Amino acid sequence: MTKNIGLEKLKSKIQIDLVFRKGYVVRYGALIIHFLIPPKHEIECVYIGVGVPKKTMLMAHQRNQIKRQIKTIIRQQKENLLLSLSPGFYMVLYKGKVGVSYESLSQDFQVLLKHFSKCD
Repeated sequence: MTKNIGLEKLKSKIQIDLVFRKGYVVRYGALIIHFLIPPKHEIECVYIGVGVPKKTMLMAHQRNQIKRQIKTIIRQQKENLLLSLSPGFYMVLYKGKVGVSYESLSQDFQVLLKHFSKCD
């Protein structure tokens, strides 16, 4: 049975704060996913946000480049994401060093997705 859920951006400050306060954390490599899965039938979409803290990257162009890379990975893995993740709120954070490769980010993200597919 396939899930009929969509992929949306996590934009609301209230929802993002809720994810950080009451959610859970999974880490692998340079990526961290904070997530909160509300009770069934409250929401029907997977909401994903991407962030790179200023403490990690001081220069804005570096933060933006890493965010673009992560968003590209999310777009490419959309089908896999929708099959692996339950409807809820997810915040992907980068906590690595300057000069990360796209391949390294992609591998870290795939390992994190495998963690969620084992949980279901």
